[in-house]
Amino acid sequence: MSRSSSRVRISRDKLVGVLVALACLAFSAIGLKVNDPPDFTYVDGVRGQTLSIEQADLIVGDVEVGTRLVDRGEVQAETRGMFVLVRARLEVPGPRKVYLNSAHLLTDDRTYNQWTSNSLSADPGFAQEQELVFEVDPAQIDDLSLEIWASSTVHGFYQRARVHLGTTAENAEQWRLAARGRELEPDGSDTMEALP
Repeated sequence: MSRSSSRVRISRDKLVGVLVALACLAFSAIGLKVNDPPDFTYVDGVRGQTLSIEQADLIVGDVEVGTRLVDRGEVQAETRGMFVLVRARLEVPGPRKVYLNSAHLLTDDRTYNQWTSNSLSADPGFAQEQELVFEVDPAQIDDLSLEIWASSTVHGFYQRARVHLGTTAENAEQWRLAARGRELEPDGSDTMEALP
């Protein structure tokens, strides 16, 4: 009987050793993942100029501000903050369809998600224009920038466009005054056209 109990003890000791080794391996893998660099690179652009992202061209254009969103004259939403409408155009001269389906606005201190779930996507040889709408705190709009990228469940290395929208500490009050009582009517249609 002492022989079988010593076998069980050796087996338990080995089992405990294997479990400890697996736990150490798991913790080191978690540590490596936490310290991994992001899975994307920033591609910085200037409003009104073409920016190359994911083998496509992105142009972030006009920016409008207001406090009400309307559709055919009917108020759809109103805020005590400020709505920011950003016009963007995606042109795909390359061989594959491009989706830019995630976007937010950010400052040094805040991140603002989209009010609407609009995204940009275009087939090869086509362009799409879209109006992206965000609700922001007018007190925190200094250096407001748009970030837009292709988000997917499959993780890989991708690009994230970042375009400064033109708000600064010096002109933020002008943006706030421009928004007061102003109605915005986002174009809900997906404008798609063939590239020349």
